[in-house]
Amino acid sequence: MSRVLVLIATIPSRKRSCERLLIELAKQSRLPDGVILVCDGYGDSPSPACPLEVVVDYHSSTPQGAGNRWRVVAGESEGVLKADDIVVCLDDDTMLVSAPGLVAALVETVEASPCAAAAMGRTADGKFAPPGAYSRGELIYGAGCGLTVRAGMLASLSAFAIEVSAAGGPDALGLYGDDDALMSAYLWKQNVRILHAATGNIFPAPGTHATSQTAVHHAKGKPFDAQKIAIARITGWPWKTMGMQKG
Repeated sequence: MSRVLVLIATIPSRKRSCERLLIELAKQSRLPDGVILVCDGYGDSPSPACPLEVVVDYHSSTPQGAGNRWRVVAGESEGVLKADDIVVCLDDDTMLVSAPGLVAALVETVEASPCAAAAMGRTADGKFAPPGAYSRGELIYGAGCGLTVRAGMLASLSAFAIEVSAAGGPDALGLYGDDDALMSAYLWKQNVRILHAATGNIFPAPGTHATSQTAVHHAKGKPFDAQKIAIARITGWPWKTMGMQKG
C-alpha cells in the first residue's frame, strides 16, 4: 500500500497555527503515514511539534517561498520518497474541523485512477470549484492547499520550472511565486488530470494572514493572475482569464 505523506510549508510567524494543523491531521479518518515539513526561514530554530512521524524536515535560513515545498518533494522523490507515495499538500493555516475526511477523500481519488486530486480550484470553463461536499469533476487549476499527487509525478517538475523562468516567465516556485499555477500547468503538460475531491469545507485560521504573491502583484498594479497568464502563454496551459465565474 502506498504511503500517505502530508506536505506542509511553514514560516516562523505561523508556527502555532502549523502545530494546531498537525494535531488536527492526527485526528483525520485516514491517518497520514508521515509529514514533510518545509520550515521556511526557520534556520536553526526548532520545527513545529508534530504528533506524526516527520519523514522530511527541511530548514532554510532565508525565506524561499511556499513554492519551494514542491522543489523539496521533487528532490526527495529520488531518495526518501518513493514514486508511489501519495503527497497531500496543505497550507500551514488550514483548519480541518469541518473536514475530518479530507485526507481520505483526496487519497481515495488518487488511488482510484492515475490522476491528481484537489480540494478546490477552477474548472476548464472558469468556474470556481470550492471545498465542500460535492465534486465539480475535472479541474484545469488546482489550488495548492489540498493538491494531492504521487511523488513519481514530480520527476521533471524542477526542469519545467526552470524552462518557464528561462522563457521570460515567473520563478513560480520561488518567493511570491504562483506555485499553484505552475503545478497545474505542469500536470496538464504531463497529461495528468486534476480531479476535484469532495473533501468537506476547509478554511484558513483567523489571524494568520500573511502577504501573498497576489497581494504583492496588486500592490505593483498587476492583475491577480499575472503569473498565470505568463505561464499559460509560455506553456499553452489553457487558463481562462476572461469570464471567470463564481458559480
